[in-house]
Amino acid sequence: MKQPFRITSAMLDVMEAFLTSGELHGFAVARAAGRPTGSVYPILARLEQAGWLESRWEDEHPKEGRPRRRFYSLTSDGAAASRATVLERRGELPSARSGGRLRPALRLMLRWGNAW
Repeated sequence: MKQPFRITSAMLDVMEAFLTSGELHGFAVARAAGRPTGSVYPILARLEQAGWLESRWEDEHPKEGRPRRRFYSLTSDGAAASRATVLERRGELPSARSGGRLRPALRLMLRWGNAW
């Protein structure tokens, strides 16, 4: 599947969040990806427009005064494309055991090993 957008490190972080967590609401994606919501929501919109994500609105308000959440999940094409993209760009898939995400500096240290 051709990527209809430029893949950024923030986008890779968002993809990793879904690969380890499944369905997430927008703020949970931002937290899992370690990115601000201002950069995550445009990424979610791009991925959804490309057919990599699907979304649904929460049916009820679990707590008084909180707005409904929008939940996102990878489509089957999106999951395959995300796995391939993350593997190609980062050399490994995130593991659920590690929480799915290595901080960029730690990932760089692991990739370069003892070269420094």
